[in-house]
Amino acid sequence: MRGADRKASRSRSTAVAAGLLALGVLAGCSSGTPEPLTKPPYTVDSVRFGLVKPSDLGEGATEIKDNGHSSHVVYTPPNSIPTCPYVQRSENVEVDVEPAIEPVGGNPTGRTIVAPELVGPSSLPVVTQGAVVFQSASLADTTMNTVVAESGKCPATFSVLGGPPSVVGDYKVGSRSIEINGWKGFAQHLVHTSPPEVNPDTYDDLVTVVVHKANAIVYVGYAQIKSVGKRADSDEKVKALMETTLARLG
Repeated sequence: MRGADRKASRSRSTAVAAGLLALGVLAGCSSGTPEPLTKPPYTVDSVRFGLVKPSDLGEGATEIKDNGHSSHVVYTPPNSIPTCPYVQRSENVEVDVEPAIEPVGGNPTGRTIVAPELVGPSSLPVVTQGAVVFQSASLADTTMNTVVAESGKCPATFSVLGGPPSVVGDYKVGSRSIEINGWKGFAQHLVHTSPPEVNPDTYDDLVTVVVHKANAIVYVGYAQIKSVGKRADSDEKVKALMETTLARLG
């Protein structure tokens, strides 16, 4: 995020570089796989063990509950699961695609943010995360199928021509399947570049991971602000982070 929008977002420690939902240097992460703290079937309380903690990111990270998500420049309902961040801001998308899916019959954990106080090219990432727990694995399966189908509609490229400077620009999207400790889903990589006259120096590197196991769905949005010329690496870093966090769920 940039300009006045980034300053406002920093004050909330929510400089989320995409409508949702990334990873920085994993300082402070354990080098070994943690012992599981719980196992299926999951509850709202137990599935929180698999969410990212400030200690997973490193010194300077803090956690807040995302009570003010409706004030973000890219709004999605707090109990929703991301499918195509930022697309609701675009004027040139030719397909009907939702930025997020609101599940039916699930109990959400609520959305939380783990981030440094100040966000920039040299800072820790901003992680926006949550989960939905269902009464049965079959309900979770059905919901995950809906989420995957909707995310598959997300266009490979789109643009945002108007709105806050932090979201104006071009977006490139790629997706791949992912499996971590028995959790299966997808990782969607989004790169946002601003017009040169708005911000020629940095770009947004966001990966949204949505995974499912047993009766739960977990999502993590991992955002970095990268200097132009630096390689986008959120995809590989979020995988390393979630290998640690999801191992706690057994």
